[in-house]
Amino acid sequence: MKNVKYNKHLSFEDRCTIEDFLNYGYSFSKIANRLHKDRTTIARDVKKHRFLRATNNCNNQPCCFDSKPPYVCNGCPKFNYCRKIRYSYSHDIAYNEYKKNLIQHRSHLRITKEEIATINDVISPLMIHKHHSVNHVFIEHGDLLNFSKPTFYRYIDLGVLNVRNIDLARKVRFKVKKEYDYTREKTNPKIKVGRFYSNFKDYLEFHPNASIVEMDTVIGTKGGNGGKCFLTLLFRQYNFMLIYLLPYKQSKYVTEVFNNLKKTLGIEEFKRLFEVILTDNGTEFSDPESIEIDLNTGEKVCSLFYCDSNCSWQKGTLEKNHEYIRYVLPKGTSFAGLTQEDCYLLASHINSTPRVSLNNVSPYNLALPFIGVETIKKFQIKKIGNDDIDLSIRLLNK
Repeated sequence: MKNVKYNKHLSFEDRCTIEDFLNYGYSFSKIANRLHKDRTTIARDVKKHRFLRATNNCNNQPCCFDSKPPYVCNGCPKFNYCRKIRYSYSHDIAYNEYKKNLIQHRSHLRITKEEIATINDVISPLMIHKHHSVNHVFIEHGDLLNFSKPTFYRYIDLGVLNVRNIDLARKVRFKVKKEYDYTREKTNPKIKVGRFYSNFKDYLEFHPNASIVEMDTVIGTKGGNGGKCFLTLLFRQYNFMLIYLLPYKQSKYVTEVFNNLKKTLGIEEFKRLFEVILTDNGTEFSDPESIEIDLNTGEKVCSLFYCDSNCSWQKGTLEKNHEYIRYVLPKGTSFAGLTQEDCYLLASHINSTPRVSLNNVSPYNLALPFIGVETIKKFQIKKIGNDDIDLSIRLLNK
């Protein structure tokens, strides 16, 4: 038999074909050839899901098909007037029974009480109190979790573990539509000449190995122009993020951060790491020359480009990475009591978190060969042990 697929489930359409062929008196072999299945698969399904056809004239004598193929009377020419016990096969009844049995089989727990206790002792505190993701605990404690991630989610839904859906940072999320602030100050369009996103793509064509840094700000309470906010810088290739605290969302404070970086790293190292900077059209980034130029020598040390309007996806790596900040500081949280040391601590925990997108490697480990140990020390970012990572609101509680 050609193209036979063994150990495959029968679909609803397959069972419709089986019923039609049985009605025409076809053998299991012919049905199996049509469906590209093994004949025993067809025979087993028919015998398992057949049902007794009720009749008022039954003499309780068994039919000869009761114990031999095709096990049902679908194709029998005497079906309408036979008084013997008759079995029939129906595609809808067979499929409903199959689905019911499948659900019951998969609903059984394949985990012992001892394994549940171990997971609740070791894994649950990490997820409940430190907001470790499912992927994170599977990386670090895969030996304790000898089942798949979907099964882990199912155990949570069934209430087997102490972890609940509300403890999973990304299980349930609601997207809130962002209201546009029509009163905000506009950026002078002249500064964008030669710095459009199209210019950014042209630059990369001639410098494909350029180090790209995405830049943005994160506000605390609504109306972040009047209070502290974060300046975030992310090395796109490594998901390695730096966080700096700004007293106000203004361009002069962004310039101060870059001046300090140039001074701390040295111009040559700054040129290597911050070769290309991609940001949005916020007014806090309205002075690109102060970022691009070394004030001491007048030399251009980096190139800054702007995303197209309303196209935040053009720096989507950074936008996605902001989720980790919001785990610790949800939207609406005030940054008034935070210090730069808190930013270093937050960045250290975020950069030490393994990512599925990075093949379960943390941004810290991935960026270390490129950035270098000494430079990471200058950024004041530290490696945090996997079990010590805390992405809950407790991290910055004082």
